[in-house]
Amino acid sequence: MRYDRTIYLAGTGAWLPEPSPLGPEAEAGRVSEHHRSLGYESIAVAGDVAGAEMAVRAARTAVRRSGLGAAGIDLVLHASLGFQGVEWWPAASWIASQSAGPGAVAFDVQQRSNGGLGALHLAAAQLASGAAGTALITTGDNFAPPYVDRWAMQFHTIYGDAGTAVVLSTRAGFARLKSTVTFADTSLEPFSRGGTPFALVPGTGPVPLLQRFIAQSRTPEAAGAWDRLETVMLRARDTALADAGLRTGDIARVVVPNVHRGNGRPENYDALGFGERQSVWEFGRRVGHLGAGDQFAGLNHLVEEKGVDVGDHVLLFGVGVGYTVSAAVLEITGTPPL
Repeated sequence: MRYDRTIYLAGTGAWLPEPSPLGPEAEAGRVSEHHRSLGYESIAVAGDVAGAEMAVRAARTAVRRSGLGAAGIDLVLHASLGFQGVEWWPAASWIASQSAGPGAVAFDVQQRSNGGLGALHLAAAQLASGAAGTALITTGDNFAPPYVDRWAMQFHTIYGDAGTAVVLSTRAGFARLKSTVTFADTSLEPFSRGGTPFALVPGTGPVPLLQRFIAQSRTPEAAGAWDRLETVMLRARDTALADAGLRTGDIARVVVPNVHRGNGRPENYDALGFGERQSVWEFGRRVGHLGAGDQFAGLNHLVEEKGVDVGDHVLLFGVGVGYTVSAAVLEITGTPPL
């Protein structure tokens, strides 16, 4: 989607715990040889801080940096993967009450690892239509045992804990949102279900996500799955760039999920036509896959480390099981506030 109305990125924020080195975890038998080969150096482990709490900490930073003030936020969207701290609870409403004005409209968004970037796409449409003038998008997850085994939940990732946030505004900001897109191929949904029968109450964990993936991979319907996903990914990349009036060579930095195959095998940034130096893998390998928050945390890292300059174009790219793929193109137009 190309935006006729100017939409700015006004602030970023992230709260990450001190990363836990992978070595001791491997020595304790929690990390398999395969997962050690992926290239992670450490993983952000938050202890007893709930996902929603981390989201609030990141949100307060993003709102402060935006200069809008809490009362200036119209819309709050919160994305997460797992338990937020209280059962049967609208986490987005509490996050809004703690970081925005009491009148901010708040919704939770669920689309797995594409939740954060998908929420940005939804929020941008609200701003483009005039339904809101500002939006705060947050993510937050603590992948705590026994419900989740962060070290062995998927083939090509280890999950890290974080809260992340960005603020969009139609008034002013340090970057312009030039385009966003979201596409899907829901025929790939069984890879996160694996034929699991429906139940009436949740299990006690650990969630057997990897086992579901393996089960689906052995079915005839799994043939050509990667090709189908790659088709959607390339469509999202090409459409986002075309809507922004750009080509692949115009992109200075790309922020993809902190998912890694390791051992020299092709990565997500390779599939999209970019190199590791354009990515933020040097950051991702220290914190792990932050659920729905990789894109916002990676962008915040670029902001804080002065990894982008005025005039640079940044591609944010998300993939979530189900499967949805989102992309957003930003142009840095000023000095990011810190």
